[in-house]
Amino acid sequence: MTMPHLRCAVLIAGLLTAAAGSAGAQDAPAEFESFRTPGWSFTPGVTIGTMRDSNVALSSAPADTRKTESDTLVVVEPTVQLGYTSPRTDFAGGYRGYVRRYLDLGELNGIDHRGYLSLRRLVTRRLSYFAANEYAQLPTTDQLLLNGVPFARNGARTNGLSGGLEARLTKLDTLTVRYDNTWVRFDGKNAFLRGGIVNGVRSELNHHVTESLAFGAEYGLRVADLNEGTEKLTFQDAGGAMHAKRAHSSLTLAGGLAFLQDRSRNVSNSGPYFRAELTEETRRANVAVAYEHSFVPSFGFGGSNRNDEVRGSIRMPLDRNRIYVQGTALWRRSRPFESASLQLDTTWLHSTLGYATSRWLRLEGYYAFSRQDTRIAGGGINRHVAGAQMVVSQPMRIH
Repeated sequence: MTMPHLRCAVLIAGLLTAAAGSAGAQDAPAEFESFRTPGWSFTPGVTIGTMRDSNVALSSAPADTRKTESDTLVVVEPTVQLGYTSPRTDFAGGYRGYVRRYLDLGELNGIDHRGYLSLRRLVTRRLSYFAANEYAQLPTTDQLLLNGVPFARNGARTNGLSGGLEARLTKLDTLTVRYDNTWVRFDGKNAFLRGGIVNGVRSELNHHVTESLAFGAEYGLRVADLNEGTEKLTFQDAGGAMHAKRAHSSLTLAGGLAFLQDRSRNVSNSGPYFRAELTEETRRANVAVAYEHSFVPSFGFGGSNRNDEVRGSIRMPLDRNRIYVQGTALWRRSRPFESASLQLDTTWLHSTLGYATSRWLRLEGYYAFSRQDTRIAGGGINRHVAGAQMVVSQPMRIH
């Protein structure tokens, strides 16, 4: 990573720590976790707000005007969540709709959908399992955090399925095995977008030197089937990891060798991978910063990329703060192995500043920024979305 981009990453992290919060109306399925209620709970809710979108077409600014088309829209988000909490089980499932109505550009009106499920179960003191699924239907690709996807006003549907086991084999040794499935489909025909499926399995075996320090070995395998089966790739990662914990912070360092086989073109590549993640938890806020260098399949242009990624987040638990900020920031450089494809530099910033007037009512202001640069003349796309909203949500215990 060059010094200008390192400075950019540091700036993003600084902005995030100073004032950011979670994504606004268009971010994750559940912007905040519900207040934890023992047993079964049901949480209906609705969000009503207005926003200003600076680039509704998600296009580059024309050279003569240097301005993109903008509009104001009204959004309504109905939500519902069913949850269950016990000493051994955590379950949550829900739906979030997203109804948008533009004041001038009525042809962009629409309804998006998100659904999610998550389950974690402690079977014994030594064994637990987890599973999760998340579905999203989105109007533009800048809302996708997928690798190598160019920004476009093109509808997309994604589904992410994961599950696995965590086992304590001995007093000092732990094993984690995780399966992931990512499915992506784009609406219509777009020469630069590639739908497909990626299946992956990752395992990690750790030995605890002390309660707060562990070393381990990891191995991952991913198989990608893209563009209706015309592009088939296999990724393998093998390396080691270190995990260190203190009372309120944790550090993970991992690295090794990555192997890529492009079975469609009969081409292979190899190189190092590395990742680092630091988290800090306090009574009022949780902060995380991470960096990763890896080989990944590309849902844009097809093929595979070498990725460099810096990301950060801050979250203030709602049950401990009336005034809160929450957000995420991410910078990613996707460099394709194929020389004919474009390099993408992409930045996302999502933030929320809110005030909880009561347990069931929140008033929020939010801001989202997305930018992508293909490093060619006229290849830069910028989008700013800012607005205000009222969130009504009340958990109800089911007896």
